[in-house]
This record gives sequence, structure tokens and C-alpha cells, in this order.
Amino acid sequence: MRHARLSVAVLAGLIGLAAALLPAAPSGAAVLPAAPQGGAVSPAAPQSGGVAAARPPQLPRGTTRLGAISSRTALHVDVTLRVRNPAALTAYIADLSDRKSPLFHHFLRPAQFGALFGPSLSQIAAVEAALRADGMTPGPVSADRLAIPVTAPAWLVERALHTGLDRYRLTGGRVAYANTAAPELPAAAAPYVQGILGLNDIDRVQSLAMFPARQSRPGTGARAADAAAEAAAGPDPAASGGPAACAAATDAAAADGSFTAPQLAAHYQMSPLYGHGDLGQGVNVALAEFEPDSASDIAAYEACYGLDTPVNYYTVDGGAGTGSGSGEAALDIEDLAGLAPDVTVDVYQAPNGGSSDVYDLYSQIINADRDQVVSTSWGLCELDSDSGLISSEDVLFAQAATQGQTVFAAAGDFGSTACYPDGSSHDADLSVSDPASQPYVVGVGGTSIAGTAETVWNGSSIGDGAGGGGLSDVWCMPAYQDQSAIPGLVSRYSKTSGSCPSAVPYLRQVPDVSADADPLTGYTIYFDGTWLAIGGTSGGAPLWAAAAALIDASPFCGDYGSGDAGVQPAGLYAIVAAEHSHIYGTTSAGLRDVTSGNNDYTPSGYTGGRYPATRGYDMASGLGTPLISGLTRSGKASTYDPGLAALMCFQYRTRLGTTAIGAISPREGPAGRSRTVTIHGIGFLPIAGADHVEIGSKQVTASCVSTSKCTVKLPALRPGTYTVRISVEDLTLSPVTLRTHYRVVAAPAVSSLSPASGRHKGGNDVTIHGTNFVGVLAVRFGAKSAVSFRVVSATEIVAIAPSGSGTVAVTVSAAGGTSAASTHSRYHY
Repeated sequence: MRHARLSVAVLAGLIGLAAALLPAAPSGAAVLPAAPQGGAVSPAAPQSGGVAAARPPQLPRGTTRLGAISSRTALHVDVTLRVRNPAALTAYIADLSDRKSPLFHHFLRPAQFGALFGPSLSQIAAVEAALRADGMTPGPVSADRLAIPVTAPAWLVERALHTGLDRYRLTGGRVAYANTAAPELPAAAAPYVQGILGLNDIDRVQSLAMFPARQSRPGTGARAADAAAEAAAGPDPAASGGPAACAAATDAAAADGSFTAPQLAAHYQMSPLYGHGDLGQGVNVALAEFEPDSASDIAAYEACYGLDTPVNYYTVDGGAGTGSGSGEAALDIEDLAGLAPDVTVDVYQAPNGGSSDVYDLYSQIINADRDQVVSTSWGLCELDSDSGLISSEDVLFAQAATQGQTVFAAAGDFGSTACYPDGSSHDADLSVSDPASQPYVVGVGGTSIAGTAETVWNGSSIGDGAGGGGLSDVWCMPAYQDQSAIPGLVSRYSKTSGSCPSAVPYLRQVPDVSADADPLTGYTIYFDGTWLAIGGTSGGAPLWAAAAALIDASPFCGDYGSGDAGVQPAGLYAIVAAEHSHIYGTTSAGLRDVTSGNNDYTPSGYTGGRYPATRGYDMASGLGTPLISGLTRSGKASTYDPGLAALMCFQYRTRLGTTAIGAISPREGPAGRSRTVTIHGIGFLPIAGADHVEIGSKQVTASCVSTSKCTVKLPALRPGTYTVRISVEDLTLSPVTLRTHYRVVAAPAVSSLSPASGRHKGGNDVTIHGTNFVGVLAVRFGAKSAVSFRVVSATEIVAIAPSGSGTVAVTVSAAGGTSAASTHSRYHY
């Protein structure tokens, strides 16, 4: 279902794609424009004009210049290109989630994006010609037409792009290089170029994993114990077909106050999906990594859980080297495999060498389009990031959205001050992390598990980190996020910008959602030969990726025809807006609201208390943490009460949007006794417990064998005519029609016979008077059935008497039962 089979020509016609080229630039050299500082790019364009190439980076404090780079140093540079019609691309992405649009659910297939939205072949040729004119040899343009790779010695890069390249020693001892001026290209090519990446490696993306501080936080042990008890009291993942941890992992978790995969699955209500046979099968998940991992660590983890989750490796720009890494990659892989063990894990590994490596990794994942879900736990503060990389990433993530790929990114581990401790002048500034702040990425913040609830993760008191969140300095709020019905979405902490359109004048707010990130209530993984606890928003991103994979593979999406609904950002905000009274009501539905804590990370020097957790959305926890399956008011797992899986699948349904009853058989039943009836109709969900029948004031569970047939055992009722309706997952309710009435009748009674006697050979008409002659099944003269009978009304039957002798009782069997013999029912032969 993910890739609708529409040709590029048909899609282009539906989109109304503009074919005109961008206006020609004036002759002469042109300096590529830089990103605005403190402003915002309009969300009307995934990458709007103005955010382009790499001006010189801001050097961290304590940096020492070492001189010019060696002229022979080989550099890998990406020249990224603009899309032809940014407004059409934005509109297309919106239409994919708009049920009223003919483009709803028509996600693109590989290679379609470039033809529809990428630069034209003549524009690409103009850029390639400009590079060749300067002595460079461009490589093949990427499949999406968004990047031209160039590998050249430093001296040639400097000459062609009119910039110097110097070496620097950073405070940690690493030697890096950076351009000394903004690069230039000929005016004939500059209008088509988005950015030039790879001109510096000063700022490298950072792992957002964090090991716990080895000291006690007040109350942490009690909270962890409560959460462990809650998980143990909930659904048994092993009993329902989910993974079970070995003793070594369980013991380590108990000692550290961290959680095994089954405990997290129970806490986030993933376990009920295991009972439906959903372990994420058929779904590929990509993990973006800038470090290696140890195959023996992954094998030990899988052996502990009895898993055979396939893990595939794809190298980008030469790969990430060898070794165990820092624990980030191990956390991502093991977190995902433990929670969705039947997914296929695709690990993309690139060196952490700067913006071109980052771009190339995301580009390879998105252009391959083999993965429905993407997770990245690496990021960098927006204020310190390469502006060309940010704008170029945006187009890639927009492309992912057109292909139905959901991208999750960790929101950062230093609260509302994402630049801390980069060593730049922005350490104490309010800031967010890229790529979590990207408009087409789901940013994942951090919480601490506290019994059955969660609080915002904030370990400021022990320097343990805090969940990232706040306002973007680059992006406007995307239209899908602007949902006034969501409590707290627009608050006194929201901020408008003159760079944003009047329709949605606010800056982008982060995070979108959250999950466990506190290292002291974190994840139990196997790393570097041992079991240990780890946290950071790095854990939350793959947890949400596992949730999306389970949703994709769920019977809900299968029956609703949702394809790979995953957790598309537009759909996520739409369902929260539509169901906000339930989601943020007395009983959580779909998401667990986080209402305690804030994400001030005080070691940074900021103590302004800007983003406290509140009811609904807030910039410390986003919309909340996942509840994949539904919960009843008493807190038990429920299929009828929809969780996030059912809500997302229903949002992107291609069938079963309407529920209606066509026939009830039988249509009558006895008073005071239960009776099983068959209901035929449309829009039923053949998942145990998902369909409830309402009859009068009572509600009972139906058993649906298909989307058009259910059986239900009706309760004992008093005589009367009742309306029958079916409610599916508390989302749809069948209408009342003449066919939806069920009559409950008392047992029939015979009050008189006319005549009350007849011939021995029978054959004569006998009129039977009485009550409740409804749904008459048989008329008997003693032990013999009437030759035939005709029901005149509910009080009169005409029957042909059989042969007989003596005196017998005439009885009537009807929907309400069988009449009792009495003096009024005697017939004499």
C-alpha cells in the first residue's frame, strides 16, 4: 500500500507541477546566500531561497589556527541542488495526509521524486558545466537529482570555489579544517545550488546517548522499582508471544534501575500487539550511525532474548571503521530488536567527518527507500550547524515524506540549551538540535519513568542531562503542527517571526513526542562485553521507531488498508487534535500526557524555566509518550479503546471508514434470556475485542469473522423493540435504520381456540387466539405438528389440525419461547 502505482506523468498532472525554470541570474560570479541568523525559513518551501551554502563556521573557544591545509589533501564535497517548485512539494506532502485530496496515500516510488520535484536536466547540466569550467570533475548526480558529488584536492577546491581552507586545533586536541570565506560559483549555476557541503569538519554530529552518573538521585530507586513492578504486573510479553529477557539482563536491570525490553514494551503498551502476532514483521527500519558496533555485542543481546533479528550493514563514504563504538550504535540496534524483534534492521554507517558524510548517509537511506522507518540518534545544535547542511537535509526529509518514510530524531540531551557544551558562544542560549527540529522529522524528547506515569527527564542536579526541546531558530512551524485544538500547542512560550507566513506565523516547536531517556531509568543493553544501563534521547528515537514498525505491521493497518501508516507527522498531529479530549482526558488514549517537570539544564547557565511540562503539548515533552495499545478506564489493555496503533491506522485507512448494519438474524428473541445473533453489514474489524454491539443501554463484545459478518451473544432483556448499533474501536458507530431493530418478546400464550374440537382425521381450520405470536416457528396439537399454519397477527394464527384422538394441548413455539398448556388451549377430537 505504501507505493501507489501511479506513473510520473499522472502524478505530475495531479500535482500541477510547474515546469518553468528558475529565473536566470545576472552574469558574473555570485556568492551563494547564507542562512538567516535568528530568522526562520517559510514552511511553504521545504528548503526556501536564502538558506544555502557554507559560510565559514564559528570557531569554538580556545581554537588555534595552524595554517593552510595541505594542497594535496583530498576532499569530498557535495554540491546540493534546489527543487524546482518548493510550493508544489509542500502541497504534495500535505495532500498525502488529506483524505479529501485525490493524492491521499499516493506515496512515491524510488526515482519518482527527482523527475517530479528535482531540478530539471538542463539545470543540472548548468551546474555540472560550471564545475567543469573551474577544473573540477563532478560525479554522477544522485537518483533524486539533489546532489552532485565532487572529489578533488584542496588546492583545486580553493581555486574553483574562491575560498581558502585552513587547519585548526580544537580544545580537545582534534585537528580540523574549515573554509575561510563563503564559496562562490558562476552566476549561471548559483541559482540552482542549495549548498556546498564538506568544506569544514569543525562541528561533527554528536551521539545523544548518555551513561548514568554513578551517584543516587533522590527518589530514583523508588521510581525505578515502581516502574519495574508496574511492568511486571502488566501484560506478560513472553506469554503473549513477545521477547523475554535472560536472567543476566534481568539482574543487571534490577541492579541499575534500568529496564529490559519486555518491561518497556509493557510500559508503553506494545505487548498486546505481540498477542496479535505482531512483532514488526515485514518492516525495514534504517538506523543512521556515525560509529561502528561490535557484532559480538549484538549477538550476545539477541542470544539473551532468543532473537534472530536480521541486521544488515551498509557503508557510506567508506564506513565508520571498526570496534565497539561509544555504545550509541549498540543501543539503537538492541533497543529496536528487543521491542520489534521481527523487523529487518538496516544499519547505515558513515565516518563522522562533517556535513558531506551526514548528508550522504541520509541521502543513501532515503534514495534506497527500502526502509519504512528511519531513526537517528545523532545531532548538532542548530546554531552551530552548517546552514547548507540544514537546508539540504530538509529537502531529503521532504523526499522521505513523499515516499511514506517516517524519520525519528533524538531531540538532544541538554534540555533547552542544545549547544551546551559545544564550547561556542551559544552554550547558554536557548536552542534546539538538528535534525530533530526539521519540519518533516519527528523529534523525540526525553522522560523519566516514574511508576505508571512519566516526568520530564532533567538530571541537572547531577549533570546527567535533560530532554531537549524549545523553539527552532531556522524553521517556521509547519502547517500540520499548527493545531489550535491541542491544549498548549500555542502558548505564551510560542514565538512568531516576520519570516513566517501570516497563516502560521510561529516558529517550529520541538519535540513532537517523548520517551524514556533518563540514564537512571534507562535501557539495559549489552555493550563492550557486559550488561549495563544507558539513556539519553538516543534511546527514545529507536523506541519510537520500534513503535512505528509495530504499527505498520499491526492487524489494524492490515484491516484498515493503511499500508505503512507508521507515525506520519501530519497524521500524528491530526489525530491528537481530533481526539484531544480523550488523549488528554482522565484516561490516557494513544499517548501518555507528561505534566511534570521542565527541561532547564542548569549546568549550561540557563535557569529561566521557559518550558515547563503542562497538560497537552509542551516544549519539554511534546505531545506525550506512546501508548501503542488502548487502555480501559481501569487501566487494562483494550482493543476496543483505541491506542496509537489503531488511531494511526484509522487515520490513513483506505477502507472500513464507515460502519453499517445490513441485517440481523434472527430479528427477534426471547425475553429474560440471552441469545446469539448474526449481524451482516460493512466496516467491521475482525480483531478480537475491537467491535462492540450496543443494544438499548447495554454494550457487549461482538466476534467478527470478517469485515462484513459478526456474531454476538445478546444479554437477557425485557420485552420491547431495541435499536442495535455496532461501534468499531470507539471510532465509528453504525447508523439507526429499519434494519437495525431487534425485538425482544415474552413467551406466547394461547387464550382460545375456534373451534375447540374437530374430526379425528383432522384437516379442518383452527383459529388460535393469544399473545406474542412473533417469529412463530411451530404450532403443535399435542405431539403432532399442524399440517400448516398462517400467522395473521401477533394475536391470531390460523392452523390446519392434524389427525388425532382424545384431548390435546395446542402450543405455539415462537421467538419468545413455547406457550404453556392451559384450559384455554385444549383441543378435543
